[in-house]
Amino acid sequence: MIDNQPIANAPEHHTKKIPIHERSVRVGDVIVINGHGVNRILLKKRFAEEGYQVHQTAHFLLFTREAEPKTNLVHWFKPEDLHPNISHYLVEELKPFGIITSNQYLGKLMTGIIGGALLSDDVRRAWNYFGTNTLQRLLILVNSAVTSHLPDFGTLGAAATLYQRVFELAVGERFLDAACNGGFFPLLLAERIPFVSEVVGVDIDAEVFKVAQELARERHLTTVRYMQADLLAEDFSAIGMFDTVTALHVLEHFTKEDMYKVLSNLLKVTTHRLIFAVPYEPGEPSQAYDHKQIFTRTRFEAVGVWCIEQLEGAARKWYEDISPSGGLLLIERRSS
Repeated sequence: MIDNQPIANAPEHHTKKIPIHERSVRVGDVIVINGHGVNRILLKKRFAEEGYQVHQTAHFLLFTREAEPKTNLVHWFKPEDLHPNISHYLVEELKPFGIITSNQYLGKLMTGIIGGALLSDDVRRAWNYFGTNTLQRLLILVNSAVTSHLPDFGTLGAAATLYQRVFELAVGERFLDAACNGGFFPLLLAERIPFVSEVVGVDIDAEVFKVAQELARERHLTTVRYMQADLLAEDFSAIGMFDTVTALHVLEHFTKEDMYKVLSNLLKVTTHRLIFAVPYEPGEPSQAYDHKQIFTRTRFEAVGVWCIEQLEGAARKWYEDISPSGGLLLIERRSS
């Protein structure tokens, strides 16, 4: 294997060599290598000499062979490049090679890339870059008159387009973001809506919103808090009541049977508006994103009908298409 690599574009007599082990993180069967500043021509040559096939995409070099170590994934993301679009790049660019077989493995690859991004042991600082970059980019995008996005629901631009619309539809002072994942939407909501008194983000995995928790403290967003909570729990309603509840790109992560339990729980904690958004996917549910079911407009509108029935008609619904391909559903409870 390669012992070291020169920094690209450095004068030959001043070339600084960084041992490959200091650039590498093993993620399952894949070795993730930080190739920022590396001479990629030399890198490909050296791997080819070791019997690897070379596959190049827009953001990665993938080296594969039959002998161990079988797979090496090289990226060249700088600290300012660390944000959730990396997940989109991984899924779309590595799809032909069958590397990402589950959402869990996608998360591990993301952790490998971010954790090794600074060529040091300062993993916390790397995640701080990730969180700050993500929030700043989202703030810029949601404050733009028109957002730009990649043609996939897993990108920052697509998320910002959805968030813009949700901000327009949100009412009241108390907000709940169900299955908040990274937790950035509660931060944006607290920044954008001046009359907010409380924004709660919940997720079954308390690890996923730790970066957002730190950002909330740094930005003195005292109205924002995060909690571990299971949307399927029998006692979910103990979390309290909220004027607006959002479940954005959540329902597709549940089976049809479990989805109705989630819907019931969310209806119980909503005093005014419950807002859902789902992607419309062709073919089968995406394993990389841990999707359990796919939606069409007809199936999604049926969810709204079911919600109205559960509220015995004391509500109304609103549906609209969103871009990229997907739908937004709003359930508004009628005042008694």
